[in-house]
Amino acid sequence: MTQHIVYQYRITKYNPIFRDEKGRYAPKEWTSFDDIEKVVSFEEYLRVEMAYIEVAQYFLREANIAELQIRGLENSKKLSVEISEGKQLPFREMEPIFRKVLREEIWCRFEGKSAFVHFGWDYYMYVGVSCYCPESVALAEKLGLFVEEFESPYK
Repeated sequence: MTQHIVYQYRITKYNPIFRDEKGRYAPKEWTSFDDIEKVVSFEEYLRVEMAYIEVAQYFLREANIAELQIRGLENSKKLSVEISEGKQLPFREMEPIFRKVLREEIWCRFEGKSAFVHFGWDYYMYVGVSCYCPESVALAEKLGLFVEEFESPYK
């Protein structure tokens, strides 16, 4: 999968200055869709969720990625979904599927020969691309996300 992927990032809402020497994030933060109205407002959740989706798509657009394959699909809630293991997901269909993963309705990896998007626990996102994408990094920062060079643990 990653033979053509040169740039890998961890993209999160977590400011790296608050990580300890082992990389753990110290402040208590909301970490999932289930935290809405307990720890985070619905409006703030939607703002951050959309930032993640926009940034993931911007990286793919800047790297000229038209589609990614669904890998490792998990649907433990047995929801009706329009995707299946191995399906090629065109760019125009990514947003609602990214949203389902971020909301923990389903889980999967999005992978191709020259790019990937992985969503992890606690609102961590990993993006890998074959070219440097400075506009995507700038957009992430503008939307309040932090971009760190980091290999995905989901490879």
